[in-house]
Amino acid sequence: MKNIKHFCLVCFSIFVMVSCAVAPHSNNISSTPNDTLTVIERIRASVILLTVSPNTTLKENPKENAMCSGAVIESQYVITNFHCVYKQKYIKAYFWDKNDWNEYDVEIIGKDPLADLALLKILNKETVVPHLKFFKGEITEGEEVFAMGHPMGMAWTLTKGIVSSNDRYARHPYVKAVQTDTAINPGNSGGPLLNMKGEIIGINAMIMSRVKENAGIGIAIRVDTVEQSYKTMLSEGKVDRPAIGVMIAPLLREGQRKKIANGQPEIKLEDIPNTFGLLVLPTENMPKGLLVGDAIVGVNGSPINNGVDLADILSKLNIGDTVALTIIRRKRFKTLEVPLRLFVVPVDMLYNKGKP
Repeated sequence: MKNIKHFCLVCFSIFVMVSCAVAPHSNNISSTPNDTLTVIERIRASVILLTVSPNTTLKENPKENAMCSGAVIESQYVITNFHCVYKQKYIKAYFWDKNDWNEYDVEIIGKDPLADLALLKILNKETVVPHLKFFKGEITEGEEVFAMGHPMGMAWTLTKGIVSSNDRYARHPYVKAVQTDTAINPGNSGGPLLNMKGEIIGINAMIMSRVKENAGIGIAIRVDTVEQSYKTMLSEGKVDRPAIGVMIAPLLREGQRKKIANGQPEIKLEDIPNTFGLLVLPTENMPKGLLVGDAIVGVNGSPINNGVDLADILSKLNIGDTVALTIIRRKRFKTLEVPLRLFVVPVDMLYNKGKP
């Protein structure tokens, strides 16, 4: 354990020597290097290192061991990625604390597989750990941000970049995300993406790269999604979301409509409307009233152009609520009332891919 901590301390001290020259965002923080380092010093104490393994010990099969990051939200509670702890039997936490060389057991007390988030409780930690705050406000494209984590095993590494987009989503339109060019690699998972005041604007979750390493496109679960998920996990232990209960396909262009008709014998091309919307595909246990080939173009009087529009409306509703769907069926408009069901997350399909 001492070797791990010593390595981490050396890595960070090397980084600090070069980070002093980085100019902070003038709108958020004083431009003096000392102020920047004060933020970094505060942040690193709130970022934990997680070692995980699907085995009961790290020695059983070292190639299956992995390293992730986590952000302390309050007291003993830590947010990380769901994929970091999924099917992991060995999970230990370490803190950046020169006076604490211990490793800590954790308890998984909340799961949100769709948003790739998990809530952990650190066990038997007696000293108070500084915690990070959620950013309140609008995330601005182009603003400077930095990530803290443990990429490629380089513990407590800081990387800096900008917000490339504040309007992405991860895996599903329910899960709002931030795109950044901040260097993110395996080991950054679960760590925070922060503004220059040290406030969380996202939790780093994935990269988009053909070489499986940083290519300048990192995806962090956006702070509004993270905060809502955190509150729900803390109170309920899990996050459930509503759904209509059907498989759907977007109606975007003629080629898409032809592809659907060729692959679905129940649907005739002439019955698919030349419009934006969502086409209902064959689904087990279809909601009463809906038919394969119906095109959903509105919910509760609001127009639906795509899955993002649908998710934005449903996210404000609850399982069991009844919604009025505006559909087009064989060139005619109809309105149907449908109760919302539990959104079933295909966890194994999403995360059965080996190491975190």
